[in-house]
Amino acid sequence: MLLTLPLLALLQQAPATPATPSRPQPANPIASLRIEPGTRVTMAAQDTLRLHATPLDSLGRPVPHAIVRFLSSGGRFEGEVDSTGLVHSGSTGTITVTVVARVLGARAVSERVEVVMVAGPPVRIEVSPGAATLARGQALRLSAASFSAAGDRRTASFDWGSSNPQVARVRDDGFLEAVGPGQAVISAREGGIQGTATVRVVGTPVAQVQLTPSAAAGKTGDVVRFEAVPRDASGRVIPGLTPQWSFSPGQGVITPDGAFVGYQAAPYLITASFGHRAASATVTLAARDVRRSATVVGRLPRTRFTTEEVWVHPDGKHAFLGSGSGGDVLYAIDISDPANLVVTDSIVTNTRRVNDVMSTPDGKVIVFTREGASDRKNGIVIASTEDPAHPKVIAEFTDGVTAGVHSAFVYRQERFGTHVYLTNDGTGALHVIDIGDPARPREVARW
Repeated sequence: MLLTLPLLALLQQAPATPATPSRPQPANPIASLRIEPGTRVTMAAQDTLRLHATPLDSLGRPVPHAIVRFLSSGGRFEGEVDSTGLVHSGSTGTITVTVVARVLGARAVSERVEVVMVAGPPVRIEVSPGAATLARGQALRLSAASFSAAGDRRTASFDWGSSNPQVARVRDDGFLEAVGPGQAVISAREGGIQGTATVRVVGTPVAQVQLTPSAAAGKTGDVVRFEAVPRDASGRVIPGLTPQWSFSPGQGVITPDGAFVGYQAAPYLITASFGHRAASATVTLAARDVRRSATVVGRLPRTRFTTEEVWVHPDGKHAFLGSGSGGDVLYAIDISDPANLVVTDSIVTNTRRVNDVMSTPDGKVIVFTREGASDRKNGIVIASTEDPAHPKVIAEFTDGVTAGVHSAFVYRQERFGTHVYLTNDGTGALHVIDIGDPARPREVARW
């Protein structure tokens, strides 16, 4: 104790070691970024675009030896950008590209670029309805849709015309009026592309309209079907006429064949008109009242990755859970005791996202999707679930879908067998894969 006290006193009297002064942060030579072709650019879907970035100093001169990288945030389905600034557009939409530039020893400078991907030039125009038979004096609203070669719907305005205005006239907004008996071809044009509809006008005047049912009841979401029958002055049916449907209030939809769905609980008035003659009916819809309480009885937290979609095996005792945000694993889970969920096994594959998983109806096979694989094979993985607690990989399918697959649906028909319908992240196409022999999947169609 006598030795300790002098030592303690000596330590207390010792001068403190001066702190090492922090080094000043070097001035950043990069003052701004020049982005070409700009910070908001437009490109055609399923095309490529090169972004260029030049780091500039405070005097607007290029900064030598700067490192530039391009990163995408969001929009993985619509498109992607590589580190060199090459943008690949898969579909219509918008992605944000972040351009980062730095010089070693200085902080990074970034700039955001918005890339808007629009449909390509028009190759097809569809007019709806494509054919109609009308009574003299009847009105009908036609609609038109313009599509690119990739099948993307375009935002377009159309030039409307009629081959015979004495039979049918059409306004600039597609509103058509039946003038006299005969036939006319109605066209909608965008540039050098046009779509057509054939309209026939009958000369027999409509004297009365019978609408059935005259009254109906149901629930919101029910399909209530109405039939409109036009008759002449002698009470004979005038065949083939296309009615103009309307309803009030406006919370719902009615199809050209008279199928009505109301979205809100309310009484509705349905009207079918043929020119100057019309008939009305009522339908009263009640709320579906499908609410019921739910109680959480068990939980299986995962912390390594985010989790994606879940599929319950047909035996009701097992489930499969995908992973995302870099996830490379599909979990097999015992759910026989909902209060005590247990991971029984897993499948680890080359992927950064297992989004969708689904089994065949007999539960012998599961199919799950892959996105972001380091070898860009992606596609789908097929695994045997003869023992659902321990799935085993038996095949992969990657041909034509290396850009990634987000969704997959397994469907069986006795006549045609078992197929997987999967979505292609890169092209937006739907691929149909025959898995009648799960070990040898093969593509049989593409849409």
